[in-house]
Amino acid sequence: MEDTATTCPKCAAPNESGKSASQVADKVKAASKDSLQAFLKFATDPVAGLSVAYENLGTSRALGAGIGFGVVFTLCVLAGAYRLIPEFVRPPGVGGFFKMLICAIIPFVTLAGSCSLARVVFRGKGSLSNDSFIAGASVLPFGFVMLLATILGAGNIEVIGALGVFALCLTILMLFAGCTRITMMSERMATLAVPIMLMLSAWFSKIIYAAMINSASAAPGYQTNPFLQ
Repeated sequence: MEDTATTCPKCAAPNESGKSASQVADKVKAASKDSLQAFLKFATDPVAGLSVAYENLGTSRALGAGIGFGVVFTLCVLAGAYRLIPEFVRPPGVGGFFKMLICAIIPFVTLAGSCSLARVVFRGKGSLSNDSFIAGASVLPFGFVMLLATILGAGNIEVIGALGVFALCLTILMLFAGCTRITMMSERMATLAVPIMLMLSAWFSKIIYAAMINSASAAPGYQTNPFLQ
């Protein structure tokens, strides 16, 4: 059968593999479109526009948009890391690439988990869709800083550091807006929730990175690499 065939030409049985591949492709396209539309809503007004973008998407589509933001963030961080980290320090080969890819995606995953935990503890409303959307949108400023780092290079580390501080401020504001306008926490609760979310995300990331380093050091043929120290 052709890969795109929906049924068998002889017995008319449904071709589940072709149908599944088509459905996945459609979902990816829809999520990419939703991510772009949402980004355009809050790009010029990150605080007020964040909740507007979420309301336009709705709960089901917001989850895909949040994951889309996470993918963009991961790719930007990966590009920046390859630009800033010297070649002799980076882990070599395809395996090294996937290690860096995992390292790049961890901040988004841990922040989404921290948002979910804070929502439950501080009695916010919503579900994983809220958490994914808020976390994905909030890490985008850091992603764009890393993307700029690919242009500026390590020689402009002071400029990159200043942009990093700017990105952190935007992330804090967007997390606060997400807590108060999307998960409907009170401002008092959100004031406590935002720093706790950031600290939890950093702590979870540290635990995962440490586990990866210990796993790599325990592998046969391990050699000391500055990237893993």
